[in-house]
Amino acid sequence: MVRTLFEEVLAGDGYYITAVGTARHALHTLRNFEFDIVILDMSLPDQDGAELLGHIRTESPHLKILAASGFMAGGMHEVATSAGATATLMKPTTPNKLRRAVYRLLDPSGTWMGAAT
Repeated sequence: MVRTLFEEVLAGDGYYITAVGTARHALHTLRNFEFDIVILDMSLPDQDGAELLGHIRTESPHLKILAASGFMAGGMHEVATSAGATATLMKPTTPNKLRRAVYRLLDPSGTWMGAAT
């Protein structure tokens, strides 16, 4: 459900989205296509999110990675950033919080529309 929400919000904002459900599929996709940002759920069915994050960071050191988890308050923020996340997002979230997190990664200067809100 979260993946579908993220897809709908970001595709509705005009982003081209490729969504996958497993770490294996994510690595395959990242090796075959270029992306500006990865939104990575730290809870995956086939691999630990921190482990996948480490693999992504090793293969794509400059890729921006937004790690999302429902456990950020319980230490997941430190785990994610130590593994290589550029930023983190607490779940559940709202469409506007998701947008802000993505906008901040894509335009750290804050010149994107809505920077004041």
